[in-house]
Amino acid sequence: MENFKSFITEAKNEPYRILVISSETSSGKKPLHRTARRFVDEAKPAGHNIYIVKVEGAIITYDNGYKIFNADDQDGFEITNDTVAIVRGSVRLKKSYLDLLSQLEKIGVCMVNNRETVEISSDKYRTYLKLQDYGLTQPKTVLIPNEDTWKQALESLDTKFPIIMKTLEGSKGVGVLFIESERQIESLVQLLYSQNENVDLLIQEYIKTDGDIRVIILGGKIIAAMKRDVIEGDFRSNVSQGAKVTEYPLTELEVEQSLLAAKAVDGSWVAVDFIPSKKPKKDPPFILEVNHSPGTEGIEEATGKNIVKDVVDFYSNSDNRY
Repeated sequence: MENFKSFITEAKNEPYRILVISSETSSGKKPLHRTARRFVDEAKPAGHNIYIVKVEGAIITYDNGYKIFNADDQDGFEITNDTVAIVRGSVRLKKSYLDLLSQLEKIGVCMVNNRETVEISSDKYRTYLKLQDYGLTQPKTVLIPNEDTWKQALESLDTKFPIIMKTLEGSKGVGVLFIESERQIESLVQLLYSQNENVDLLIQEYIKTDGDIRVIILGGKIIAAMKRDVIEGDFRSNVSQGAKVTEYPLTELEVEQSLLAAKAVDGSWVAVDFIPSKKPKKDPPFILEVNHSPGTEGIEEATGKNIVKDVVDFYSNSDNRY
């Protein structure tokens, strides 16, 4: 992390065009999330043109060059070979949103991150399989494919209670349940399937910890890491749920494992979450997930670093736009 300042200052500081792609809107019921606002705050003073894509209803035109338009905008935003698209997490929610990413990829826009990375990272079990390919240590994880197979899944998991149940898609700690008995898992599976017969669930080994670690990776380098304490009276450690955060010094092994996790999903700017082992210099951490659209509030608070500015400056170097 010490070398990242030179990594940034090597940039040519060329002005470029930024699309922040979000399902939130700057007016109406859903205001822009903090990180999207922060991109506006950092990009404009640096001389970059920035456009917030309200992905619901956005279109791309192909006459005399490429332009993208929000539904409530007549002028649009020109897409050129120096355009970078910053994809926020909510875009994963609909196939039509993801198809907009595919259109941008076809044009040749630098995607942060591309559709494949977004879809892998948004599916917890698919991420689990990708991380397995790289030999990374993870909590034991088993799918529950339907309402009638939870017992077989529990037997396959082969671990003692408590365990963790998760929906395959979810963020900020939502859709994560702490299961303490067989009766409880049966009741919850029945309840969840009664609400949505197509719900996707997995169960996972519970690893007791006083907190987890979030590592921010940009362009194959670690730029920040923090510890998120488990919330009092809870088992989660998400900043959005109120977790306290502090800067965290990574061991060489944790650096290696975090970079491999980012590589496994082909992530350009991602967050890797893990639980440290009891011997972090010797034994690998338990990788929990890779987030393709990191929030920045907690990590900036913990480290005092301007993560959004680092991201904006990184892509000022045209060599980093691909």
